Amino acid sequence: MLKIPDKIKPLVSDYKMNLVEIKKSNTMKFHNDDVNMVFDLSRSIYERNYDKINRVYKDCAIPTEIGLVIGAITESQELINQALEIEKRMGGQMNMCTALEELKKEGIQEGEIKGTIKMSKKFNVSKDDTMKNIINEFSLTKDKAQEYIEKYW
Repeated sequence: MLKIPDKIKPLVSDYKMNLVEIKKSNTMKFHNDDVNMVFDLSRSIYERNYDKINRVYKDCAIPTEIGLVIGAITESQELINQALEIEKRMGGQMNMCTALEELKKEGIQEGEIKGTIKMSKKFNVSKDDTMKNIINEFSLTKDKAQEYIEKYW
């Protein structure tokens, strides 16, 4: 897989590596239950199969480390942040269904904030007035409102 100069080849280990594609891993079973959970949840998130997640993991508390891994795999900074927050607040366990519900709510709110900012811009409302509006309307901190303004203005 790598083009390694002859000069340094003796320094590089040449061992076999198995690559697994999460999206096509539904027939695979791993010896470690945590690995199975990571693959299953990540695959379900990619497929947007939230009903399955809700059905299978509804009452399942998972280690926050697994939440972090799933967040990294699915590139969900919100899931990573939630896992870190839960780890700091309660230590150790998170409910995946609750975490995904909160993510869904945050996504809906972000969509509403984006729409508000776009409409404000369209109707020539100033950035300052728009920021005040989204702070009041969505109960945001000034810093969080500024992030949204920078992202969507």
